Amino acid sequence: MIERTIARRYATALLNLADESKAVEAVETDIMQIAEIYRANADFRRAVTHPLIPAKDKKEFLRLVLPGLSKLLGEFLDKLVDKGRANCIPEIAEVFDDLADRYAGVVRMTVETAVPMSEAQRAKLLGKLGAIAEGRKVEIEAKVAPELMGGVRVRVRDTVIDGSVAARLKGLRELLTSTMR
Repeated sequence: MIERTIARRYATALLNLADESKAVEAVETDIMQIAEIYRANADFRRAVTHPLIPAKDKKEFLRLVLPGLSKLLGEFLDKLVDKGRANCIPEIAEVFDDLADRYAGVVRMTVETAVPMSEAQRAKLLGKLGAIAEGRKVEIEAKVAPELMGGVRVRVRDTVIDGSVAARLKGLRELLTSTMR
């Protein structure tokens, strides 16, 4: 919980700096890539977080392994290293991604269906989700989840709207078992 609060502060500051530089999209792309490297590579994580490695060496390491780093993001990562917060990179990236989407007026949704959606179904669903999103641009990531049996499950950040057959059957089963007792 504390890491999320810290991540929100740093991500907000980074968004403000990126906005001033008119580089929100570029920074978003770069911070997400850096977070992916952090998650995927244990050696990278150790190099930027190990308490016995001097901050100067950590900063040089970051410049070496991330050669195309913008000045803005380089200085931001330097600040994280100086404050001992490099371990928060993934959380900061995640929060920054959400903040950048809100800044751009975009709502990202994951839509799961039992079978792949046709283009017509996708367009219809996009229209309905767009109406719910109150004028913001909706981007959907479609996934196939055969265990749903039918219907649709929509995820927006931490919110799940489950209109699947599997969820309805589960609800019916719970209702029947609770009334049978």
